[in-house]
Parts: sequence; C-alpha cells; structure tokens
Amino acid sequence: MKSYYSIILVLVALPVLSSLYYFYPIGAEVDRVFLSISTFLFSIFTGFFISRQAGRFNKVRETVTKFDGLMSGIYRSTGHIDKNLQIESAQIISRHYKTILDSGQWNIHFLKKSTTLTDLHAALEKHVKDESITKLSNQALGAVVKALAAMQDVRKQMVALHKERIPLEQWALILFFAAMLICTASLMPSVGLLFPAILKSAFVISVLSVILILYRLNNLAFTERIMGEESAHDVLNIIDGTR
Repeated sequence: MKSYYSIILVLVALPVLSSLYYFYPIGAEVDRVFLSISTFLFSIFTGFFISRQAGRFNKVRETVTKFDGLMSGIYRSTGHIDKNLQIESAQIISRHYKTILDSGQWNIHFLKKSTTLTDLHAALEKHVKDESITKLSNQALGAVVKALAAMQDVRKQMVALHKERIPLEQWALILFFAAMLICTASLMPSVGLLFPAILKSAFVISVLSVILILYRLNNLAFTERIMGEESAHDVLNIIDGTR
C-alpha cells in the first residue's frame, strides 16, 4: 500500500458516503450512550496498538541504521588490513544492498536465506595472513571481528522485531469495535441534512483511516520508500568513493 491511498479514501469515500447518508434513511434509533461507549472502546484499543506499533517501527528503523553503520565501518576497516580483502568485502556489501534496492524489500535478507555475514567471515579467512599483520591492521581486524559479532546480534533483534505483529485475535477485536462504531454512527439521522451527512461520512472515514494507519504500521510500510533506503544508498556511496 502507498500513502496516497489515504488521500484516495478521502476523495472518493467522502462524497459517496455523504450522498448515501443524505438520500437513504436507515430506519432505526441510535442510543447516544452506546455510541459514546463504542467510541471510547475503539479509541482505547487502537490507541494502544498504534502506540505499540509506532514504537516498534522506530526500533526497526534504528536497528537498520545501526546495521548499516556497522557494515560501512567494516568496509573502511578492511582497507587497513588488506586491499584485496577490502575489494572482496565491497563486492559482498554491494551485493547485499543491491538485492534490497532491486527487490524493494528492506527485509528480504530476513525473509530469505542470506550469506552476507558468512561471506564476510570467509573473506577474512581467505585474505588475512599472520605474516602480514601489522599493529594497525591488527587493531582494524579486531574492529571487523567485533563488528561482525555485533551485526549478528543486530540481525537477531531485527528478526524478533519483524515478528512482533498484532495477533489475529486482536485484529478481530479491533475490527469488531470499528464495525460496531460505524454501524452505530450510521444510525444517526441525516436524510435531507447535508452537514450531518458529511459529518457522518467524515467520521466513518476517520475510523477507516485509523485502521489503515495501524495496518501499515503493523507491516512496517508506513513510508513511501522502503525502510532504510537512504542509509543503503549511503553505504553504497561510501564504497563507490562518492562519500
């Protein structure tokens, strides 16, 4: 889903629902106390889940940035160890990020098998020789090994955060309260009354927009671009020498 779907929802649904509420009566009385209770329950549940998922979204963004920072640090450190190691590391890192950018999925390395970290370890085994280690390269090697260990921890955190979605039974509860709220609001009289009809349609659209926001946060797809796209480009620019 793209963010402009929310704009389409307002531009299309608002006049359609307003016309519906203006011309077609719903023959029932509404209990305003019941409407207040429905609104309260819906706002409590959705507010809790939106807050929780927004916190998760921020943690994922910070974790992705940390992973990218460690990756660029590895590339720079390998330049103090061995030039061939830096070249091969650049190829491995570039392949990692180009896969993300080409697929448009920031989480593709978590959904499918990834060999980025194992390839970097293999490159160390291949190019690092005891006789070629100097004081500076020894410190750089320690930094690379430490960064690889930290990246493994970050990857585990990312996998755990990726799985922290709203369970199905909680979605069912949210949708139940949303349906109850929409049905209750629809019972309020508005036939032949333009302003009440517009208010009712705006109220329904607001409820649907909250559901849409929660859905996008739950799927970590709240931004136009893929998660960490700017950070990925920054790492590739470092490798290319433009930064």
